[in-house]
Order: sequence, then structure tokens, then C-alpha cells
Amino acid sequence: MNIKIVKKKRKIAVTLFTMLLTSCTYNHFNEISSLCAGFNISLTATVVNTSTCDASDGSLTILATRGIRNYSFSINGGSYQSDSVFNGLKAGNYTLSVKDKNGCSASQIATINNAQSSLTISIATVPNSGCPTPNGTITVTPSGAQGTVQYQLNNGSFQPSNTFSGLNAGNYSVNAVDASNCPTSGSTTLASNGPSYKSDISPIIVANCSSCHSGNRNPNLSSYTSIKASGASIVGAINSNMPPGGKLTQQQIALITCWVNNGALNN
Repeated sequence: MNIKIVKKKRKIAVTLFTMLLTSCTYNHFNEISSLCAGFNISLTATVVNTSTCDASDGSLTILATRGIRNYSFSINGGSYQSDSVFNGLKAGNYTLSVKDKNGCSASQIATINNAQSSLTISIATVPNSGCPTPNGTITVTPSGAQGTVQYQLNNGSFQPSNTFSGLNAGNYSVNAVDASNCPTSGSTTLASNGPSYKSDISPIIVANCSSCHSGNRNPNLSSYTSIKASGASIVGAINSNMPPGGKLTQQQIALITCWVNNGALNN
């Protein structure tokens, strides 16, 4: 009799455990998203340009605010360090990253130029309005060039055309080099005219996710800030088996994916 009772209790426990696993939970989310939902780290950089074209005497000093101290700093995906100053740098674009005590992070591009080159550039953008196919454009206009100018976007190849098209919204770095072989750099942010958070994204989240993620379960999807912080995880979840009551339509998945790829704007 005792053996039968134990087996029955085990069965009930397994059944309850299975119900908990299949009811209103996203296993894909990282708790860091919830920790960072209330913070929007800001970073600024003080730039010292190089003295000549080939010199390595430039520097970047990063200042971070709105996070939880202590901060750590990185450039171009390198190891994080406690020192906010990076010396011995050549002219070019650098991706600055900062991480606070909770692991919340922010990034932006900073440019070190040199005093030797006469080449300068201005950058114009056309916002991305495509979904799911991006159609943003960046056009670079040179001034003071010596001979032919070549252009580079991020870490791509140099090209003779000064226009880059088919782009998602986001931050971009631009390099230009003329016959002097002395590069000039710049950066820009490509805006989005794509899906609206208020009219497109929020109604989908409220109708399909809020019943489970209104604050009592990670991630908290009750506000724009928390939804933005969990953007990448949401995209991963809705492309697999979430929400548990039935997958979203392909149009809804495309809208959310496009909105996240465009920077998860509060538009």
C-alpha cells in the first residue's frame, strides 16, 4: 500500500511540474533584460585627434552616466577594463562600449581624425521605411579631396560610389580616403520610418503577452522600456514556440522583428 501511494504522489508531482513548464513562461529570456529595463546608460567621449596621418597618438576618454557604478569600458569589441581612457590610437572610427555593475550596456561610435589631411566629409541619410526588406540610404559628400575618393561603410570594402543603400536603421561608421592615402572618418545614425511602437507593436504585446508578463514573471513586458530591453529575446521567442496559446501570425512576427532591428524606437 505504501508503494502505491508513493507512485501516485510522484505522478501528481510530475503532472503539476509539466503544467508549470507549459503555462505562460518564456524560457528564452535572460534576467539581465529585467535588471536593465529601468536604466538607459548614456556615454560621451572626449576625443584627441592624431597629429599626422600615420601617427598613433590619438586618445578617447569615455564618460558614462545613468547606470549603476562601477563601470567598465571597451573599444572595438576588446576586453573590458576599469580605466575609461584609451591611448595610442590611430585615426579612424571606434565602437565604444560601457557596462555597469548589473551588466547593463550601451554602445556608440566615436571618430578620431588627423590634422594632416585636408579631406572632410558630410553625411546625409534617408530613413529606413522597409519592412521586412530594409531600404535606408547613406550618402557621403567629400570636400578638399586630393584626386579620387574611395568610401567604406563600417568594416566593408572600399568602393568608388559615395552611396550605400538597402540599410537598416542604426549607427554606422564611414571612412573616406583620397590620393593622399590619409583617411577621414565620420559616423551617423540612420533613422526609421518603419513599424510604430504605439500603433503596431504595443497592441500585439498587450493582446498576446501581457497576461503572463505584466510584472509577475520575467521578462516584465508592461512598459516600453522593458519591452525594448527584451527586444532580441522577444524576437527569438516568437520565432520558436511563443506565446504558449498559439504562435503569432507571420505579419505580426515580421512587424516585431523589423521594429527591433530598427532600434526599437518609441515611435
